[in-house]
Amino acid sequence: MMSKLAPRNQAGAYIRPASQFRNFVTPEAGNTYQPETGRYTLYAALGCPWAHRTLVVRTLKGLEAAISLTLASPCASEGIWVFEEEEEGCRNLPQLYNLAQPGYSGRSTVPVLWDKQTRTIVNNESAEIIVMLNGEFNDFATNPDLDLYPKELQEKIELWNEKVYHNVNNGVYRCGFAQTQEAYEQACRELFTTLDQID
Repeated sequence: MMSKLAPRNQAGAYIRPASQFRNFVTPEAGNTYQPETGRYTLYAALGCPWAHRTLVVRTLKGLEAAISLTLASPCASEGIWVFEEEEEGCRNLPQLYNLAQPGYSGRSTVPVLWDKQTRTIVNNESAEIIVMLNGEFNDFATNPDLDLYPKELQEKIELWNEKVYHNVNNGVYRCGFAQTQEAYEQACRELFTTLDQID
């Protein structure tokens, strides 16, 4: 799975491409993706930390009945995520991405927030999915009063997110997926420097 899920630059350093699907579920008039129960599926994988945080928020908010869940498993020989049973007529995640955007040739990653009504990907950026799960489905949540992103703390949360994302969350990938010793050592230095700052 390394070559498909872990792109790198010429120096052998892991480079995370930007997520390609960045729409939002909101109740605003005219928005295609309205908050509704039973309309959306969360595609995730237990082995992916980015997907894991969406699973945590879905559970904490009590959205299990409102947003269905499909878990994918890795197929190392092909470098893709596969489904145990067909989903939307698809056996794997690349097929699902291609259904959402015919001819799609980018990375097919989890998590994915899928709209069953329009049969497309709403969003595949975990940071944005958790914000939606936290705030846009409260009418269907069993724990609607839990606010994991309170307005008065959002600026502070984003400052910490920025610091932690680059050198810690993504940093462990840069260490683990480094293809040269130099890239590995640089990623490790940045990771442990940031951990010391946090401590």
